[in-house]
Amino acid sequence: MSNAEDPEGQQAPQGAKASQGASGTKGACTLALDIGGTKIAYGFIDDAHPTTIRHQGTVPSQPPGVLIADQVDLAIRQALKKAQPARVGIGAPGVVRAPGGEIIYNGGTIPGWAGTDLSGIVHRYTNAPVACHNDVRIWAYGEHHLGAGKDFPDHARLLYLSLGTGVGGAFIVPGGQLAVGPTGSAGEVSELVCADCRGMADRVENIASGPSLARYYATLAADPTHRGRIPWSDPNECPISLPEVMDRYDAGDALAKRIIEGNLRGLGRTLGALASALDLSGIVLGGGVSHIGTRIIDPIAHGLEDAALTPNKNIPLVPSRLGAHAPLIAAAQYARDNSQ
Repeated sequence: MSNAEDPEGQQAPQGAKASQGASGTKGACTLALDIGGTKIAYGFIDDAHPTTIRHQGTVPSQPPGVLIADQVDLAIRQALKKAQPARVGIGAPGVVRAPGGEIIYNGGTIPGWAGTDLSGIVHRYTNAPVACHNDVRIWAYGEHHLGAGKDFPDHARLLYLSLGTGVGGAFIVPGGQLAVGPTGSAGEVSELVCADCRGMADRVENIASGPSLARYYATLAADPTHRGRIPWSDPNECPISLPEVMDRYDAGDALAKRIIEGNLRGLGRTLGALASALDLSGIVLGGGVSHIGTRIIDPIAHGLEDAALTPNKNIPLVPSRLGAHAPLIAAAQYARDNSQ
């Protein structure tokens, strides 16, 4: 079992500063954790420098025969050897009862995760207050207060959309707060329906996530006449990756162009309808797929303009700013404002 420590003092990309050295910055700090299906990242963020991360580390999420909750326990123990935090902030997959951190629901990709009590795990080792939420909601909160959201007025109503291995979302309501509900699922956009490049309808995550775009290419390259649904499956089973599809797109491959532009325009049309239904002030895009840039963002924008009512057609569609360290920076910001 390995723990890959990031070198202190290494420059963090796209808006985040890395560690200032082993001694860190004096004053209160937050221990932030980002729990993913592959790894659990942790780091400390000083209150006085909310985009500065020190003492970073990772542990694998699901090594063979080990539950992810046990790896969260391991990550917390390893982190607390570095410093003692004033509070702990955690972004986690699934439907999370915030801010306490009970996992209400999760899909089949993380066995045994539902029912986990994140605050309970933390409090085995420290009495520091804890704030937890779904990982996309955490990112949206941090991005709103420290990144792209700073360009919007306080009364803005925004959708934060993460396109990556999956599709996730969060709504920020006037006052800069996350929309809340009885279960913690507010912002779950993966089950919305959109059209693909063939004009067929399916759930957003089956059409616009990174693995799904690659899966579309693999399926239609093998059988151009395929008219059935192209269902979600294990990304590791796909014979081509999204970066490879984008390379073919750049080389003028007609099928790659059709899928990327068609599927994402379909997503944009769904977002346009949502923008009108909720009278959104703007949409902020994050996640690894959106980081590809204009080849991804432009067809979404065109679809949004197609489908939104006239007053909503020109709402801003902007990329996130916090970059690769956003999950930890955002978890710390959420904990500073919401820890109990």
